[in-house]
Amino acid sequence: MRPRSLPLIAVVLLLALAAVAAVPVADARAPPTPVCGVCSVDTTVDGAAVAAGESELTVSIHENGTTAWEARVELTAGSDVLAENGSLRRAVVDEAMGRSIADPEQVRSQMGGEALIVRYRDDGATERHVGAVVFTPLTPEGPSSPFAIGGEGPRYLGTDRFTLRAPAGYDLHGDAESTDSGTIVWTRENGSERTSLDVATDPVAVESDSGAPGVRTWFARLLT
Repeated sequence: MRPRSLPLIAVVLLLALAAVAAVPVADARAPPTPVCGVCSVDTTVDGAAVAAGESELTVSIHENGTTAWEARVELTAGSDVLAENGSLRRAVVDEAMGRSIADPEQVRSQMGGEALIVRYRDDGATERHVGAVVFTPLTPEGPSSPFAIGGEGPRYLGTDRFTLRAPAGYDLHGDAESTDSGTIVWTRENGSERTSLDVATDPVAVESDSGAPGVRTWFARLLT
């Protein structure tokens, strides 16, 4: 091959690479996931309609890393049926829990007037590092291999109000509104069914009287 043909080949290769780069890549991530699946329940089971109205989710982080979740959902339809039929209520709750960021354990449900109240635990929702507790479900995991596509989907609220609470004696460090040092609150925007959570870093609970809380928070996130 003559040397003067090399620049032409290089140009062709560059054009080919540019064409590949210009092709849009399909988003292979999982679908968006609500923080609270049961908070937006809307289903029909055995001919009975069940629909959610206003709702709230509270997650309490414990010092040992376990978490307790409580969802309270005011129903606009189906409250009488769920109060009378425990099996039906459990079926509705179990189906809705499959759409949550939590890995629920010890799920319990009951009716309080028109409200469906669901309590559960998720003992895998945190990691402990450098004396801090990191709450991890709010930031989706990406692919484990370099150059791979896919991973967990983005998070959205799926509830009117989501409150995250640190253990007693801890401050909670995160990038959302705080009502006090130990609490972070997210609220639905303008009635949107899918208000994006838009959390870039994991919330971290650090003992209030610990030294260098900012450094501990940074290292805890780094090690997660």
